[in-house]
Formats: sequence, C-alpha cells, structure tokens
Amino acid sequence: MSTMQQELSTTNGLGTVAPAQHYSTIVKFMEAVAKDEPNETSTSVEIFLSNGQWYCQVRRGDEKTKPMGPYTKLQAERIQEARRMLIAKRGTARIMFE
Repeated sequence: MSTMQQELSTTNGLGTVAPAQHYSTIVKFMEAVAKDEPNETSTSVEIFLSNGQWYCQVRRGDEKTKPMGPYTKLQAERIQEARRMLIAKRGTARIMFE
C-alpha cells in the first residue's frame, strides 16, 4: 500500500472496501439453462434427399424432429445453416423432438 493510500484510509477512519460483485443473476440464469439442455448429447442439423425432394431435420442423440420440407437443395442448405445458427444461439430447449 502506498503512503497516500495509508494516509487516506487512516485519516477518514474508513478501511478499504471490496467492489460489489454482481454475478448472482447470471449464475442463476446459467443454472436454469443448464437444466433445460442435455448434458452430453450432440445436436446436428441434417439435410437428406427422399423421392427427389430435399428435407431438413434436427437430431439430438436418438431424438429427431419431424422432417421439414420439401425443399430444393439450395433451400435445404440455407435452412440447415439458419437452424445451426439458431441452435448455437438459443440451444435446443424450444425444439420439439418426436
């Protein structure tokens, strides 16, 4: 502690105070999200061809969504990328698996 800090703390009679820690709501939120998300299952967004038409489907472990489509191949690829971005941002808690 420098001489100036010692002088300030002894002259006003107040000790140094640690800054307030504001993390409790973030921790609570993270715990709530962790309860909604599965622990070790990976999620993938797949496109597949069936009878000449393209479909998009989300898979998490053994669970999968109802296929979305039919699409053209380009549309299916765009939807696949959009779904991946949404899952990365929001997780899979809102996705309905069969």
